[in-house]
Amino acid sequence: MLPAPIDRASLRWETICVVILLILWVFMLSVNIGTGLIAGLVVFSLTRFVHRSLCRWLAPKVLRVRQPALKWLVSRLPVALTALLVALMAVLLVFGFTYAVRFVLQTLIEQGPKLVEEAIANLGQLTANLPDFVREQVPGKPQDLFKLIRSGLGDSLGYMRNFGGASFFIFLQLVFALILGVSAGLMSSRPNPKPLAAAWLGTMEQYVRCFTLLMGAQVYVSAWNTFCTAVFIFGVLPLLDVVLPFRELLLMFTAVASLIPAAGNIMANTLIVVLTLRHGPFVAMGSVTFLFVIHKVEYFVNGYIIGRNVRASVPEMLIAIILGETAFGLPGLITAPVTYAFLKLHWQRWGWV
Repeated sequence: MLPAPIDRASLRWETICVVILLILWVFMLSVNIGTGLIAGLVVFSLTRFVHRSLCRWLAPKVLRVRQPALKWLVSRLPVALTALLVALMAVLLVFGFTYAVRFVLQTLIEQGPKLVEEAIANLGQLTANLPDFVREQVPGKPQDLFKLIRSGLGDSLGYMRNFGGASFFIFLQLVFALILGVSAGLMSSRPNPKPLAAAWLGTMEQYVRCFTLLMGAQVYVSAWNTFCTAVFIFGVLPLLDVVLPFRELLLMFTAVASLIPAAGNIMANTLIVVLTLRHGPFVAMGSVTFLFVIHKVEYFVNGYIIGRNVRASVPEMLIAIILGETAFGLPGLITAPVTYAFLKLHWQRWGWV
């Protein structure tokens, strides 16, 4: 649902706040603190959710307390418990992410050479009937494939080489994001704020709401897509005597890629179809059909959570993702659809679209 119409004066203040927020978004991504921006939004949203839940749970208990000192103490419990729980969740998330990265790297080290051999074999089968001048451009040895990867991913490999030096900077961003996110989430707005303050709070509320809607929807979509993919590659395909290679890696890639709005599902499902091509047209068509059904169910989730609130279509999200990734890298890829949904929400409110 779109916000209610506002008067001309409030519209002017709101327009100024939207422009300021857009400038801040571009500035933060331009100076490479997009990781802190994303972490801050996550911590802020989590803090507000936990604090409001605790307040609703403790409100009846506060009313039953008669002693003033004890009542004051109980009324302050939501703030203290929220800070403690959010900090604990952040620590657990960091440890879980570290363990997941180690697991993925270990899996890549163990299965990487086999993956290269599988890729070479698939390339040989797919290019057997191609013209000679095309076949000559396709790598036929692992060394050629690695050379092609290095030439195509030079910037990414350079980033990985410099990751050790940048990790401390990222760690500082996460610490500041935790502190600022918890502090902002626990702040209470003053009664009868000034026009600029009211417009700024409302603008920030809308941006956080768009972020929560998109990220929450993607978590549901990722869980659904990962579950269906696991059923397909571990249950359905083995019944047809088809066992895909590197199924664990494929499942991890699907879980992570599905967190990217719109584009993630396309990447994961395309990879599944490519891996099933070597098992014949029947299996490949079965994969396409199965993934098509999954997509249709996902549309219901996206349509209900995102479409009714933001009304942003998949092509619009894809364009925002491509432009954000091209301009600002991975942080732009994640936050660009949120920013576009936020802008379109206000454009609709102002009657522009």
